[in-house]
Amino acid sequence: MPSRPTRLDRRQFIAAGSAAATLAAAQSAVPIAAATERPAPAGRATRAGTGSSATDTDVLVIGAGLSGLQAASLLEENGARVQVIEARERVGGRVWTLFDLPGYPEVGGNSFGAAYGRVLDRARQLGLPLLDYAPRRALAPQLELVLGGELVPRARWKDHPRNPFQGPLRERMPWEVSGALIARNNPLQAPEDWLSPAHAALDVSTHEYARRLGLDDAAASLAFSVNPYFGSSGHDVSALMHLFNDAFIKVSMAVSMQSLSVVGGNEKLPRAMAAKLRREVHLRREVVAIAADDAGVTATCADGMRYRAKACVCSLPFSVLRSLHLEPQLRGAQDVAVKTLPYMVNTLVFMVPTRRFWESDGLAPTMWTDGICGTVIGQRFGDDPNEITGFVANPRGITATWLDRLPPAEAQARVLAEIERIRPAAKGALRVVAMHSWATDRHAAGDWAVYQPGQVTAFGNATASATGRLHFCGEHTARGNRGMEGAFESGERAAIEVLEQL
Repeated sequence: MPSRPTRLDRRQFIAAGSAAATLAAAQSAVPIAAATERPAPAGRATRAGTGSSATDTDVLVIGAGLSGLQAASLLEENGARVQVIEARERVGGRVWTLFDLPGYPEVGGNSFGAAYGRVLDRARQLGLPLLDYAPRRALAPQLELVLGGELVPRARWKDHPRNPFQGPLRERMPWEVSGALIARNNPLQAPEDWLSPAHAALDVSTHEYARRLGLDDAAASLAFSVNPYFGSSGHDVSALMHLFNDAFIKVSMAVSMQSLSVVGGNEKLPRAMAAKLRREVHLRREVVAIAADDAGVTATCADGMRYRAKACVCSLPFSVLRSLHLEPQLRGAQDVAVKTLPYMVNTLVFMVPTRRFWESDGLAPTMWTDGICGTVIGQRFGDDPNEITGFVANPRGITATWLDRLPPAEAQARVLAEIERIRPAAKGALRVVAMHSWATDRHAAGDWAVYQPGQVTAFGNATASATGRLHFCGEHTARGNRGMEGAFESGERAAIEVLEQL
């Protein structure tokens, strides 16, 4: 029987992980290559499988997204016997690449920064080449502004009657105002400070925070409620989320301005992580109940399959976890978090161009609108950086909620018709090839977590708390990182907790 790898204690584990993350963040010379590879095999995953007993499984990991796979990888590397199960037919969670479309566009997990030390370290361990997309994005920095269906050139915006901003802000486009205000008035010294009680007074709506900074209602609404990155409007998201995000971006930009992705699609990362595990990931295992006791944890799946292990790491978003039967029930602030933490309503409509219509009308290929299209971004994911391989229309918040209520075919037709109305040159030049709503995805029930006013103070520090032998991870439980790095951070923390318990 093969011997187990030597375990690290908590101090050694943290030191080794921090060193790897710091080294990866410092090494910003990333291999650059064109995204020409075909998709990798799905990895060692199976649609069927037998339940693992308490005698041969130390840890059950629920969810094969980045956080769950990172936890599983670290646990295996430290000697634990791990089984990962996943409700979908694929690994990756919200990292999902459309391998059958030109350029392999991303439905989720678009890119990561050079400060994402854990992500870079894992990608390098797995031998995955990376592409810096920033130079391609710089080829088309301009966005066309569309308000009330009217195209407003940047040169006319300063004196336009719909411009609600005052002073120097009148010269900024709407999507530039929110970032500028947050960046200039951010008291957080480090990203993790957003959870500090010292900043509880900032746990107010972003709209109120904008008013404190001198914007009137109209200006605050245009800056924070149209195409919102968080929430449905500036009224239902805590200002601390924007401040946290800004602090995290500043840390990343201090390392490098690179915007990285895995050559051939970011989903290759979770696929490679799954393939590296000793046990195959069991797919189509939708957990409906989790029962924990002093000896271990049992997870029951919708098909009747049961998994038993000494400990469990659950990476499910709270939007999904709240529908499961948990025994014993969670208590206190964590219970409130699971039951009430909202998730972003985010819908994407993917299109491919049949001709270069933006050259016909002389406008930028990208747009920022206050209509059902949201933002419309031209993507340059092919071999030639000058070629636009596709477009993605991305309504968010209230607009996406409205669009999600329509039959998919009608929603796609309306988005396409709106683009053609705004840009007559685009008529017949775009073909819709895919659409996905994260809010109606039953395995996600939303995209990233969004803290409402007061929720950071109420339960921000309780989301990651372990309950006996049941542990939690996922970007929504990260303290100092966002996106893919937040997922990795949370998986690392959950792995440390479990190793201390086994």
